[in-house]
Amino acid sequence: MSTRTPDRYAKITTVLVRVLFLNLAVAIAKLSFGYMTGALSIVSDGFHSLADSTSNITGLVGVRAAGRPPDEDHPYGHRKYETLAAAVIVVMLGVVILEVVQAALERLESGAAPQVSALSFAVMFATLIVNLIVVRYESRKGRELSSELLIADSMHTKSDVLTSVAVIVSLAGVKLGFPILDAAGALIVAVFIGNAAIEIARDTGRILTDRIVLNEDDVLSVVMGVPGVLGCEKIRTRGSSDHAFLDLHVWFAPELPLRDAHRLSHDVKDRLMARYPQIGDAIIHIEPPPPKQV
Repeated sequence: MSTRTPDRYAKITTVLVRVLFLNLAVAIAKLSFGYMTGALSIVSDGFHSLADSTSNITGLVGVRAAGRPPDEDHPYGHRKYETLAAAVIVVMLGVVILEVVQAALERLESGAAPQVSALSFAVMFATLIVNLIVVRYESRKGRELSSELLIADSMHTKSDVLTSVAVIVSLAGVKLGFPILDAAGALIVAVFIGNAAIEIARDTGRILTDRIVLNEDDVLSVVMGVPGVLGCEKIRTRGSSDHAFLDLHVWFAPELPLRDAHRLSHDVKDRLMARYPQIGDAIIHIEPPPPKQV
């Protein structure tokens, strides 16, 4: 079933709005309690969650732009705005990393110790459960809608799960008499955030640099399954997993009338679109095979 249904962007928007409110609740809880107790690890984790919320807002803006139909200035549509929004997430994560590292180094230098109580662990475990729910929900919807933005955002939130676990461990260490572990926990948060940024940058980079999307051998197999096709070459694809563009050269018999060759090229396109519903458009160049192939 094609993921390019008219309400796709509306569904993505609904997911982002729901996740936004959950991320805001988690961020507010962590930041409020972190500042109240002086726990740098909790504050850092709160900023990580706040970055999730900011990413959701950026995603909403990107989806709104990506949902616009093609126009004279954008004949291929506005799909890459969604990818661009995912790239902006990477920049935001970079800013968060710098802030967390700077605060952690200052804490290591001062040697101050935060207040750790049973409520500290209760807050972290509660927000951890919320994060797990968000990751499961957003990643599932991302796969259903073939949205790299939702998948990227779920990966970002997944790093929140890991950082929350690290923070809980660091708080336990502080409770046992090792205050330095609070700053260490904040630095671990920075590492997890950096890993999430690298993964998202890698995935968005593949799209923005027009890396191949569909397997060439698979495309060739589909094309050669159409009666009358003598060969195929120069298969090129680009775009994203749910909105790809394809162009290729298909060989037909030299004596075949142009009208028939044109009809067969549409048969080729129909088969490709049926096999790969994520294809936004396929351009087929009709030509005779090289002399040695005739």
